[in-house]
Amino acid sequence: MELEVFAGQEKSELSMIEVARAILETRGRNHEMYFNDLVNEIQNYLEKSNSDIREALPLFYTELNVDGSFIPLGDNKWGLRSWYAIDEVDEEIITLEEDDEETPKKRKKKRVNAFMDGDENAIDYSDDDPEDEDSYEADPALSYDEDNLDDEKSEVEAYDAEINEIAPDDLGEEVELNEEDEDYSDDEVDGEDEE
Repeated sequence: MELEVFAGQEKSELSMIEVARAILETRGRNHEMYFNDLVNEIQNYLEKSNSDIREALPLFYTELNVDGSFIPLGDNKWGLRSWYAIDEVDEEIITLEEDDEETPKKRKKKRVNAFMDGDENAIDYSDDDPEDEDSYEADPALSYDEDNLDDEKSEVEAYDAEINEIAPDDLGEEVELNEEDEDYSDDEVDGEDEE
């Protein structure tokens, strides 16, 4: 892929953010890109190795978020802010969310990830986690039945028992305090001060 914007410039002098902007401008408004696809195209254009891209990735992602000319469109898709009027941005994101709800999710083709080459310890975040499914059911023993008065009664009794451990019920009675202490008296303190 050749980008006319950079004709005559050294590819080694270009930043990833400049190339990302040029790629998105070349593709046009209705061709937003997934982050991984955008990074792969940048890597191909700049002819950088996987290790170079992997090293520059955190800075690039930060710049992508901070730079005002890019806009996240949900599902890790990115576009140029100039493509959308201010009012249209919210509508576009809402439309994308509504489309997700209407169509059943299809299994995506396994994409080649330039950042995973042979690293067995790397975590592949593109795989769906079975715990994220809606089929998760809470443990019925942990649920609270509002209609069952026995639950409320036992809960109140347990609460009262805990309170009584901290402050016994007989606090209403007056307690007599003996102000004279056989081991220590005010006279001793006065005597120590004089010395």
